[in-house]
Amino acid sequence: MAEPVVNRSRVRVDGKFFHRDAAKFYPKGVSYGPFAPDATGETFASPEQTMRDFALIRELGANLVRVYHVPPRWLLDLAGAHDLLVMVDIPWDKHLVFLDDPVRKEAARAAVRKAVSACAFHQAVFAFSVANEIPTDIVRWSGASRVANFVDELVLVAKRVDPDCLCTFTNYPPTEFLRPQSTDFVCFNVYLHQPKRFRNYLARLQMIADAKPLVLGEF
Repeated sequence: MAEPVVNRSRVRVDGKFFHRDAAKFYPKGVSYGPFAPDATGETFASPEQTMRDFALIRELGANLVRVYHVPPRWLLDLAGAHDLLVMVDIPWDKHLVFLDDPVRKEAARAAVRKAVSACAFHQAVFAFSVANEIPTDIVRWSGASRVANFVDELVLVAKRVDPDCLCTFTNYPPTEFLRPQSTDFVCFNVYLHQPKRFRNYLARLQMIADAKPLVLGEF
């Protein structure tokens, strides 16, 4: 198994930019997965396949991969060995009316707590996304402020486990009005195919992001 790269600091936020070590860090990422579970329930490729994939991803010039399940430590080690960072999406049942059910709310908190605990303090972790694209009907039913407040609560859960980790919430245009306050950076999935509209929306997102960095999680 590959050993992680040593003497590399974790990424931190400095105004509108990210820094790692003494230099600015510009995320240039690709999605890795999601993969269908194998016979053992594993939601990632084998270590051997992952090693080959990460080598090819580095050849493409990327420095970050986004995964949609909580990665095992060996995957983080392999990422570190290839000088890749990992953005971890934390899955939970956000498609249900979670704010109306204390059990579902606690399940979301537990999912975040478990995910961050599994990856805590690993230098290959770029950030955790505590939610990805909460459906518009759920937001309208529950109310934008209540949903945003719960996202802030999930960030707090993550920071209690790993105080120095970066956290975000991956939004998308139909719910751009969701504005959690405690995220370290703003992340959006944007699917616009006409260049002018894409550029115009990026300018809008920079205004929404205000003083925080803006990351396109998918585009």
